[in-house]
Amino acid sequence: LFSMSLINNNYIFRGHVSHYRFHPKVHYFKYRVFKLFLNLEEIEKIEKKLTFFSLNKFNIFSLYFKDHTEKPYVNPFQWAKTLLINNNLYDKNDNIFILCYPRILGYVFNPLTTYFCIGKNKKIKAIIYEVHNTFGDRHYYITKYSSKNEIAKKIFHVSPFFKIEGDYEFETKLINNSLKVEIKYYKKENNKNINLLNALFYGKKSELSNKNLIVYFFIYPLMTIKVIYSIHLQAFFLWTKGIKFIKKPRLSKTIISLSNSLIKNDKK
Repeated sequence: LFSMSLINNNYIFRGHVSHYRFHPKVHYFKYRVFKLFLNLEEIEKIEKKLTFFSLNKFNIFSLYFKDHTEKPYVNPFQWAKTLLINNNLYDKNDNIFILCYPRILGYVFNPLTTYFCIGKNKKIKAIIYEVHNTFGDRHYYITKYSSKNEIAKKIFHVSPFFKIEGDYEFETKLINNSLKVEIKYYKKENNKNINLLNALFYGKKSELSNKNLIVYFFIYPLMTIKVIYSIHLQAFFLWTKGIKFIKKPRLSKTIISLSNSLIKNDKK
């Protein structure tokens, strides 16, 4: 799955995000975006090498620990490592990478942040999907990586046009120069799966450098503001299509959940 350069270096993945709603009415959109792919254990070293990227302080591009962890806002490496250790998914010398939008001029909204645990054999061992909603809440779905797509029960309110029901199917592939993160959302009715939504990020890697950061800053001006603006714009379009708005339910006290395969392992 990996070349040595991918393990030893950090990258920008430039591509697009798309959503395809199947039910109750069809709705589709696609936007060009880019995300950073960073080795969290070496995040301080990365900062020192980049003029236009900072940790926990303002810059053209930045990453704040509080955007990705709970109080006291430790390095996301420690946060993700603890979650993985608690579920027997981490060994010494594993690498943990984060795939996310950076803050641009101090602002970001990450609908989905993805953590990759990569073993000595350069293959993915586990993935944590950190889902955010526009109400300021977040939830972590922990999955074990295998040849079969992982499935987890939806228990977190994201879109105000979907109830908290059904399941997510995660399909993520990181092969040489390309990366795909796809989440399929469905529910069962009369013993049949009804597809509700497919959400996809697809990108191709380029070097993480000062030059590329500045180039992408101008190619994707105010990209992170565009993300939150687009979410509300698409919500307006869904509302005009007559899709019922669902009031946010009381937030669950559980912010971490496991994929079905990990739940089965716990029960053994």
